[in-house]
Amino acid sequence: MGDNTEAANHWWSEGVWNNTPFLCEEVQPRKVYKAFWDNDLYLRDTYSSIILCNLSIILGVTTFTWFLLKPIRMPFTSQMIGGVLVMGFLFSNRIFNYEKLLPPAVLYVLKTMSTVGFILQLFMVGLETNMGVIIRRIQMRSVIITVCSLFMSYAFSAMAIVATNQFKHIPSLRKPPRSLLLLISLNAQTFFMVTCHNLNDLGISNSDIGRMASSIALIPDIFLMVTNVFMTNIVPPLVSGASNDWKKSSIILAYYAIVFVVFRPLVLYIVNQTPEGRSMSNTHFMYVFLIVLVAAWIGEVLDELLPVFIFSLTLPEYPLSLVFTQKLEALTSYVLFPLYCAMQGLKTDYFSMTKRSFELEFLLIVGYVGKFLGTTLTSRLFGVPFWNSIALSLILCSKGLLDIAALGILRDKDWVDREAYTLAMLHFLIISGALLPLVRHFYEPLSQYTAIFRPNVTDSTYNNTFQTLTCLYKEENLPGIIRLIEAFHPTRTRPIPVILLQLMPLFGRCTMPIIGTLDQLKSLPSFKKKLAYSNRILESFLNLERESKGYTRVKHYVAISPYESMHNDICSLAYQKDASLLILPFHMQVQWTKVGRIIEESSKTLREVNKMVLEKAPCSVALLLDRADPRLGINDTRVYQVAIIVMGGEDDFEALAFTRLFGSHPNVKVVVVWLKSSLQDKNEAKNYDMIMNFQASCPKENERAVSLKEVVVNDGADTTNVLLSMNGLIDLVVLGRHHDFDCLPLRGLSLDGFCEYPELGILGDLLATPDFGFSVLVVQHEPKDEFKIVYDLPKMYGLRR
Repeated sequence: MGDNTEAANHWWSEGVWNNTPFLCEEVQPRKVYKAFWDNDLYLRDTYSSIILCNLSIILGVTTFTWFLLKPIRMPFTSQMIGGVLVMGFLFSNRIFNYEKLLPPAVLYVLKTMSTVGFILQLFMVGLETNMGVIIRRIQMRSVIITVCSLFMSYAFSAMAIVATNQFKHIPSLRKPPRSLLLLISLNAQTFFMVTCHNLNDLGISNSDIGRMASSIALIPDIFLMVTNVFMTNIVPPLVSGASNDWKKSSIILAYYAIVFVVFRPLVLYIVNQTPEGRSMSNTHFMYVFLIVLVAAWIGEVLDELLPVFIFSLTLPEYPLSLVFTQKLEALTSYVLFPLYCAMQGLKTDYFSMTKRSFELEFLLIVGYVGKFLGTTLTSRLFGVPFWNSIALSLILCSKGLLDIAALGILRDKDWVDREAYTLAMLHFLIISGALLPLVRHFYEPLSQYTAIFRPNVTDSTYNNTFQTLTCLYKEENLPGIIRLIEAFHPTRTRPIPVILLQLMPLFGRCTMPIIGTLDQLKSLPSFKKKLAYSNRILESFLNLERESKGYTRVKHYVAISPYESMHNDICSLAYQKDASLLILPFHMQVQWTKVGRIIEESSKTLREVNKMVLEKAPCSVALLLDRADPRLGINDTRVYQVAIIVMGGEDDFEALAFTRLFGSHPNVKVVVVWLKSSLQDKNEAKNYDMIMNFQASCPKENERAVSLKEVVVNDGADTTNVLLSMNGLIDLVVLGRHHDFDCLPLRGLSLDGFCEYPELGILGDLLATPDFGFSVLVVQHEPKDEFKIVYDLPKMYGLRR
């Protein structure tokens, strides 16, 4: 190893002898030495302490970087920037000497941990990818856009290579080196996994542009996988004819056969042992995990990780994706993934850049521009709006984990030098981190609804075009929704189409959202485990349809999407079906026990979905807080009492329109409660005309079922007393969401404008308290500016509750 002085200072050395690299380390009987901590006051170092120290530094830096970049709302991009760029800068050779902090033995351990994390991440991505759904979405326009974008990227890069010969300080590039061609190819490539990650981070995976981007990104991935298998395992032995090449190809093809003939049936057998509706046991999970580790081990020995990914693509998404996400997501995404990025960052050297870096950056930018223009122009030819095509191009030109991994493999095989590797890393991450968040400004999935005429209950009840879209988050939401539809009382002359949208949460960063009718989704393998749950809901609505003699026409849709983008499915379906009313269950769930006790629970994720729908909906929206006994329906009670609260405003007019529907039911009694003040109210004349017009429009046979009650109130205390007096007498209260802040019946109810549930409005927030025992239906005609979401820095960083 060298003399004792050198050993005392470095305790390891490396070199090359006879073209063979070697590493020497001094090992004593008792491993006690000084390394990172030079001060005698500190404890002596061990490998474990150095590894933990490095993990703390890496996770601390990536977490801090993620916190700083939180406003861009791209967590994976933030972690990659922290791991690759920041860690590469901190550990750059010319910043400080890190030999003591990262000795080779520790570095190899960290690299091994990061490789295991990358393999697990790759396997989980394959599980989350519902390949059958994506392949069905591929259209001819997706193929054409893919081919044109790649062609223009390569064409622009070729012209840039020719143009660089005009720079005097750059050597001639008449024959481009292999490293340059590889960088150009990687710059033009679009990885499906990267696109899915970015779409989910942006919250547009279930939008039109999101579905188009995922289908476009899948095409080059399929071509690359097929080409890789063919060119790596079949072409070399055919060209060379050497026995070693034939032997190696035979072993790799045998490995493919073992994976799909032996490992896959074993996993399917273990999955089938889990009963329907139950989660996979820990024992079965360990069996599957062991099979994955064996497959990954053989692939690592043969330098073939692609079979592991293809293997995961062929496995059922449910329940494997859910159980792997629950047990490994935190470890892989928040520990091993930043570690993998940091290991790639250690390969960079920012001081290795020379004048040649200008040439490389010019080529990468020109290739990026070519792909951007190719995607934009081609998508415009297929009728994609201009700003949507800009957003699509930014998404398809973005980079991510697989780009970093591919670049790292090229560096490990010495196919690119340190300068090209460092510059490409900077280019990929800065371009993606700076330009990808602009997609939120160029593309808003629900912006098409802002300039259209909003269907509403008032108009549709007069011209008999009323139809409702009802959403179900959970099976517990079903009784309240059915009870409300029963109260509409459809008849032969006034049938009511009901669109049922069953919403299911989707977990995983690469799982693509699904929406369609129940018949369309029955054949999907990923949906078979959820079919029994959907059938129970469908049977309940079929019974409702039979009881109404077919006048309630139910169309069952199912949407499987992440909570962050679930509102896109709701609003887009309401827009496509021209719904007049969108009914949402309130996020606070009221449950009944055997003794009749009410237990209230809440879901913050569902509350955020409701808020986004209220802001973006293309029609009127109603939030239903159901407190009734789920065992009772409209026809099971003697009289179902409904109260309509009127104080003025467009939302109250919408609430009044429900009376025309409820009043025709023989078991429903409706009372219109007009809260008016003894003082002069600027809206009193308008409210009087509205109520008089409503009474004149009610059919004569409904006169006994509908009554008007005028109540004089002067402040919020009087209003509260009136509402408390309805306990035990009223089953359902219908009211508007928005009212003027200077409205006298609400004076004093909302001090400083604070509401615990602002999505219900001031009066609805009061009725959501446990003091009231009746159900509440809050109606909104259209959103108001003061209720729209405003993003500010304290809220982005989580500093404001």
